[in-house]
Order: sequence, then C-alpha cells, then structure tokens
Amino acid sequence: MRRGFIYALTLITGAALAVSAARLVASRNGDDTPVDTRVPVTRIVPAAGQSFVTGEIESLSADDTQTEPLPVPFTLTSVDRGAGKGTIENALVDGKRTTIFWGGGTPLPLSGDGAVDVTGAVVQVDPSGLTWTLSGGRKLLPGNYQARAPVAVGSTGLASSRDSVSFTADARTVLNTTGGVVVKLDPQRLQVNGPGRVSAKGKLTVTDASGSRSAVSIDFATGPYQVIVVPQGGKIVLDATLQGPLTAT
Repeated sequence: MRRGFIYALTLITGAALAVSAARLVASRNGDDTPVDTRVPVTRIVPAAGQSFVTGEIESLSADDTQTEPLPVPFTLTSVDRGAGKGTIENALVDGKRTTIFWGGGTPLPLSGDGAVDVTGAVVQVDPSGLTWTLSGGRKLLPGNYQARAPVAVGSTGLASSRDSVSFTADARTVLNTTGGVVVKLDPQRLQVNGPGRVSAKGKLTVTDASGSRSAVSIDFATGPYQVIVVPQGGKIVLDATLQGPLTAT
C-alpha cells in the first residue's frame, strides 16, 4: 500500500520520481544504506579565455560602451569651465530648424521626455555615482526638451541669447560636444556591454578556468565584456564577464 502511494505521488513531479525510484531500488536490494537525495548544485565554469569578476568596487571605467540611451533629466557640465562646450543642431524651436549654442560657462540642465544615445561613450563608476564622458556628435532621441541655462539660438544670421529654450528633437537632431563634457548621475544600476576596455579597483574576486583568486585591481585590455554594477547599502557591487586577456593584481 505504501509503495503504491509513493508511485502515485511521484507522478506529481519529476524530482519526486527520482527520489522515490532511488529509495525503491535500495529496498528491493535489501540495502538499508541511506540514499543521498539532495539535488546537486550546478556551478557555471568560465569558458576558455573567459573571466568572471565580482566584488565591491572603489572605481571602474569602461569604454566603447553599448547600453540603453541616457534619458533626461540630466545636466551637461564642462570639465574645465568654458573649455567644454556644445551645440544642439537641427533642433525645432517654434517650428523652425535651429542651432542651440552652449558655451560651457555654466552647467546646462536638459529635461523633457527624450534621451541621448551614449553608444561608444566612456563611463566611470564609484560610490558617488556614474560619470558619462560625451564627445563628438550624439543622437538626441525624438521628444520634447527644455534647456534651462543661458544659450544662444539661431537659424540664420546672428544667434540671439536666451536664458532658456524649449525645443523638439526629431530624426535629424544631434548633440555635439567638444573640450570635455560630462554627465554625472546618482548611484544606480548599470549594465554595459563591449567590446572595449575595462579597469576596476576594489575588493574583487577573479574566477577563470584555473580557479578563483582575490585581487585589488583588474585591467582588461580589450574584448567582449558585460559589466553590471548595482548599489547596495552605500557600496557598489560588480558582476562582470570578460572574454580575453585579463591582468589582475
């Protein structure tokens, strides 16, 4: 009767079937040795040339990043006041194609419902937050924006000064920056992919085909990567997969 009950119960789940079958074989053989029915833990082993890097970071830098567009609001800031500057080209102001000039003397907050494409940009991470370094031309995604700092606006002829300006971006609108312009954000979850270069410092564990070891810094020269950072209780936790030569110290 008990054996029939066990067989009926095993039909409910495959896991129960495996456990009951093992116990039944032991009973038929007259073997009272306990059967280990624990499910084995499957551990992911790095592939050849692959490394996993985990732990708490003090700083991290990744370049040639592939990630989601950076949504507004954010603020453009010149690293050296007045040296970094930018233009928003082919913006629509009052329905007219316009160039918006930002001199970099004061930060330029951008708000609205759009985003900027940060493909290929450099990102730096530390416990204070994220810093994106923008350079060259970057697509502003279609949407409505407000630039809330002194700018110059012009379509033809001389540009006129404004304390702020609202504009619409479409498929032709581009943000151009030169001279060192960054966007700083509060700590938040971030995932970026490569190929590119990654370096980090902190309390790290490096795992590859030979095993695991502790490290205080890593330098990944170039290659495919996936980097995920997550704030946890004032700390920044790293989970990275790197495919290629890695220097760890």
